[in-house]
Parts: sequence; structure tokens; C-alpha cells
Amino acid sequence: MATEFITEEMVRLAKALVVGGLLAVYVRWLYVRCSSTVSNADAFSRIFPLLTLVTICVIGVVKTSLALSLGLVGALSIVRFRAAIKDPEDLVYLFLCIAIGLALGAEKVVAAVVLVFVVSVFVLGTRFLRGGPRHRNLLLTLRGDAARHFDGPESAAFQAVRDLAGEATIQRFDVDEGQAVLRVVVRRKGLDESAALIADLRRRLDGCQLSYVDMDMIL
Repeated sequence: MATEFITEEMVRLAKALVVGGLLAVYVRWLYVRCSSTVSNADAFSRIFPLLTLVTICVIGVVKTSLALSLGLVGALSIVRFRAAIKDPEDLVYLFLCIAIGLALGAEKVVAAVVLVFVVSVFVLGTRFLRGGPRHRNLLLTLRGDAARHFDGPESAAFQAVRDLAGEATIQRFDVDEGQAVLRVVVRRKGLDESAALIADLRRRLDGCQLSYVDMDMIL
């Protein structure tokens, strides 16, 4: 009898792990495809299946024993997580994986599948309404001869930014010993638009040094 009970429990746990792994892989695909975090989406999402499977095992073990549940609370009380979550969206996906693990660990397979389905509808619907990748905030820095490129609002640098970047916000403008530094924030959608803007500015402002930073990626 004991052997049959253990075997039955193991089979149920194995089924939950398989379903959880498949759902976690799908959630990873959804995150990589639709997340606004473009710099480390693939690396970050690698933990989704592991997090889901570990949660399933933990719930599967402690749900049958009050003593184990209390012991788990005590063990987790000494754990400290130091990893910085830069984007709240990343935290939401981590909670989603934990929620899937909790549901499957409690043998609520339908609840886990429905949760993933509803989340997918909202995520894909939001991406569709947004019309593709969101705009990125770029910090452009132009350095060059003050008299040649930065002499007044109608100068070559300001005119080039106005013509090519459209809406832009001046963050800082410095002039020191004949050299000027202009920093402006512009919005662009995706890599192609950003690369095209930088190439056009380099052609228009011969002799200027140009650099840019994606402000959405700054911690």
C-alpha cells in the first residue's frame, strides 16, 4: 500500500513537472517576444522553467505535511536575494512563473493553463495595440567646434537635430574653450530608426563627434 501511494504521488508530481516545464517554456517565448527589455531578455528568461519546476516541487512536498511547511517558512526566512530587478515587467513575469508553480504543485492544472491563456491574451493584445516595438529614449551627445556647429539656435547642429530627430529635448549644452557639447533626448522605435538617425547626423555634421546611450537601459 505504501509503495502504491508513493508511486501515485510521484506520477502526479511528474505530470505537474512536465506541464509546468511546457508552460514555462511558453512564458519564456512570450517574454522574449513581447517584453520591452531588449538587452537581456533571453538571458533573464532562462530561469523561468527552473523557477517554475522548483516551485512545483516545493509545493508538492510541503502540501502534505504541516511540519515541512513550517520548516520551509523558517528556511526561507534566512534567504536574501540581492539581484536587482530593473524593470517591473521582469518582476511580473517572475511572479507569473511562481503562480504557475503554485497552481500545479497544488494539482490545479486547469487554473495554471487558464492563467497562462489569459495573460497571453492581454500581453499579445497590448503588443498589437501598441503597434510593434515601443519607442526608445536615446540620449544623443554631439561634440564639436562651437563656432562652426553650435553658433546659435539656427546653427548646423541644432538645425540637424530639428530636421532629423523631430521632437527632441535638450538635456544639456556646454561651451568650453571653443568646444561645445550638446546632449538631447530623442525617441526612436527600434534599431533601424536609431541607426538611420545616427547615420544622417554624421553626414550632416561632418567633424562632429557623436555618441548615444539608450536611456531605457540605464540602471
